[in-house]
Amino acid sequence: MDAEYTLTQLKVWCINQSGNEQIWVNKDTTYHWNRGKTTSTGLVNGVIRKLAGIDSAGKQIWVVAGSFKINEHGTVLRFTGIPSKVQKSFEPTHQVIEPQVQDAVTEPA
Repeated sequence: MDAEYTLTQLKVWCINQSGNEQIWVNKDTTYHWNRGKTTSTGLVNGVIRKLAGIDSAGKQIWVVAGSFKINEHGTVLRFTGIPSKVQKSFEPTHQVIEPQVQDAVTEPA
């Protein structure tokens, strides 16, 4: 499934950003994504949270910042907190190979 490919690329990118496959930083804000359900059509969705602070016990406080959707072909439809240009780098690149059709040879009757 191409959506799984996109999610794998996202995880690699996050690991390079933060050392964690679900966390990244953009414009001084730390984000975290959690996968939700996959629909019957293959659409993957989930929630994006941002780090709002740390409580007195040292526990991180995360608040909802938005959501994400990746269609069955691996195209990112929405991903809060990641620039569109970066989102495109997660998507699979498909090479369209045109079938080669030979011209029909007509033989005289």
